Amino acid sequence: MTTKVTVSANHGWPVDVTFFNPDVEDEGTTFRVARGETRDFHVYDTRDLMIHEVQPRELAKEVA
Repeated sequence: MTTKVTVSANHGWPVDVTFFNPDVEDEGTTFRVARGETRDFHVYDTRDLMIHEVQPRELAKEVA
């Protein structure tokens, strides 16, 4: 079974989505959904997602 997860980064901050799947090579891969954008991800029996709203202080560290 596959479940679609829609991430809408509409609060003004980007959202990081990280795949966790020990059975394939994409484990730990992170995708950033830019603020104002919506993107679909898929979860299934061996893939989990960690979803994190990136905070302003984190963005400031990336620029520095």
